[in-house]
Amino acid sequence: MPSINREILNKMNYSKFGIEDFLSDISFQEYCLGNNEQAVAFWTEWLIDHPEKASTIHSAKALYYVLNGNITDENFRADYEIFQKAFGQLSFNPVPHLPSEQKVIPLKRSNVNLVMVLTGIAACFLIVFAVYLFKVKKSKESITNGALSFSSPLGKKKSIILTDGTKIILNGGSKLTVAGNYNISQRDVILEGEGYFDVIHNAQKPFTVHTAKINIKDIGTIFNVKAYATDKTTEASLIKGAVEITLNNKTKSKILLNPNHKLVLLNNKDLNIAEGKKTVKELFIVRKVTKNTDGNSVVETDWTQNKLTFSDQPFDEIAVQMERWYGVKIDIINPDVRAYHFTATFDHEDITQVLEALKLSGNFKYRKEDNVISIY
Repeated sequence: MPSINREILNKMNYSKFGIEDFLSDISFQEYCLGNNEQAVAFWTEWLIDHPEKASTIHSAKALYYVLNGNITDENFRADYEIFQKAFGQLSFNPVPHLPSEQKVIPLKRSNVNLVMVLTGIAACFLIVFAVYLFKVKKSKESITNGALSFSSPLGKKKSIILTDGTKIILNGGSKLTVAGNYNISQRDVILEGEGYFDVIHNAQKPFTVHTAKINIKDIGTIFNVKAYATDKTTEASLIKGAVEITLNNKTKSKILLNPNHKLVLLNNKDLNIAEGKKTVKELFIVRKVTKNTDGNSVVETDWTQNKLTFSDQPFDEIAVQMERWYGVKIDIINPDVRAYHFTATFDHEDITQVLEALKLSGNFKYRKEDNVISIY
């Protein structure tokens, strides 16, 4: 392994590095592998001096193992030690140890043949070892470890590209958890909030989004999922392709959506009611996605284009949407205002401009103090 120039490393401004930057740095890769003492020493010291980067370093290191198939020197040594214990009784001496009083009669064979025999034994040993490691690795794949989490705070959006090329956009106040063994044996993610998914299809490794109330399985797809824990409803909107949705209740009902349709779970609290009190059909409805007035976009995914859209929605729903969009707290003091319905699209307007526009068609006033807005 080539030596590392500590002077060059010390001059590098790693404090501004993100996950992608660390992953492309050779010395950081060697640190992850643990096969270069200088790299390990440098990054260990650097992390002590920069504790604020601990979370970024941890995520970058975990992602490196995902991209590298979770193969590290440490893993290999551990596997080899287990292998030695399992096969510790095997001996590779060509002639077994015999008591001194016994005579060994040498076999008459050429040196070439002896080399071939020993080479064959070694090859068999390596094949057995490789098969053993394969089984060990396969058993480890079923364990979810080193999971990565991506969060988008209120008022922000976050774009993510997974290792298989799948593209995801997280809306404000959302979190995506990706298993540490993602794209090795399966492609499962957990969503809390709202996400837009442009999935790279792989029939051998189905892509599944897990939420608290429903699971969405990709069948070659672009779709949007809205599953905030504080919302009354859960929605899955299919833009292209097909998805299979499974309800997370006793029925485990499966619904296949067609393009430009969405499933709306009418009340998250009703999902786990006792069977017989309400039919499955009453738990959800399937309807077409909502087209904008210009016919060029879909209301359910306008947010991915930085458009804040309301489609005949009551003000109490709009207030929640604006809180996530702008990172503010909205308190509706006048209960009559909650029932006001609005249809509008805003493109890059700030919250004051939005409130002023809504006020023109609604009889209300507002007061803004820091990040708290009171509607009365």
